[in-house]
Amino acid sequence: MLEKLKPIILAVDAEVLRMPAFDAASIWYLVYFLLFIILGLIFLAWRLRKQTKRNALNNSFMLILMRRGLTKLQLAAMQDFFAGLHETEKQEILLSHKLFAQHLQQYLAAHRNLTGNDRVEIFDKVLPNYLPQIEVKSLSDLRPGELAAIDFAGKSALGTILKIKDNQILLSSSDKLSAPPLKAQVYAYRPGLGGFLLSGEITKSQGQSHIFQHDGGIEFRGDQHLMTMASVQLNLEPWPHHEIKKAVAETDELAEKIEIFPALTEKLSDRAMVIRFLTAPPDWAIKKQELWEMTLDIPEKPLVCRVKIAPYRLRGTWLLRPVDLDSSERDRLYKFIAENDAVREHF
Repeated sequence: MLEKLKPIILAVDAEVLRMPAFDAASIWYLVYFLLFIILGLIFLAWRLRKQTKRNALNNSFMLILMRRGLTKLQLAAMQDFFAGLHETEKQEILLSHKLFAQHLQQYLAAHRNLTGNDRVEIFDKVLPNYLPQIEVKSLSDLRPGELAAIDFAGKSALGTILKIKDNQILLSSSDKLSAPPLKAQVYAYRPGLGGFLLSGEITKSQGQSHIFQHDGGIEFRGDQHLMTMASVQLNLEPWPHHEIKKAVAETDELAEKIEIFPALTEKLSDRAMVIRFLTAPPDWAIKKQELWEMTLDIPEKPLVCRVKIAPYRLRGTWLLRPVDLDSSERDRLYKFIAENDAVREHF
């Protein structure tokens, strides 16, 4: 066999079998290639460190927000605020209370899609040490530089208190106000205490400056600390509605016919309520279903929101906690509570 292959092997040109040699140009190509790989790895490591740093900043900011008692709408606004900042600015506001206040005030002044009341509450909740935590019993309890909402003719504008003298407040407003004389209320907020509405009139305006004449009336709006023992009708329905239907049909014939469960409140606040079912859902449904849609029968129109259900201390009663109650509906519910023998909240 070897003898047969020998003529073929001898016929092959020796140059064909020679391994290619590296000349000077080939070596530089190899160097460039290795440099490209190294630079690529350095870039990926830099991107990874930057992403890790960005995530750490976002997590730090979210930890601040989680302890501030913001509503769903207010929390979304703060997330939008932080996302709009440059990376350096994000670091600065987490280190400097003063810079945080400046950036947040600029953001709130520009976002007129939020009510003045929401903008005031956001600022004071996120920066709770910016003002002394005292009740507003007179104009002397307000502070120059404090954000306040100006409520007028069913509208709400963001203002800043510039000066206080006797029973007058000099305000500046980035939002447009109607021409004076104008019946109005100034809304101030204190975290942990609540909101305070000062009634009066805008007597004079010049550009963005306004004089508010206080007539002495101050209404305490509370900060989710009041409740009523009123018995109010409500209905509960599994939410999302379609997810439980198949399980209901396979598990309980009675539940298949009754998917809306009526109940009455025994304690009612805008943070929670204790109820007693008139027609109770099956135990397995309460355990399986995470969210329920509540329709609460209060004046003007029923209040609708999603709630979570948990057993309460007293046998046969349940504790409901709203999970997506927006600020306008919360205000409406709070007004109902205040008008129905309100007492200090206790559960």
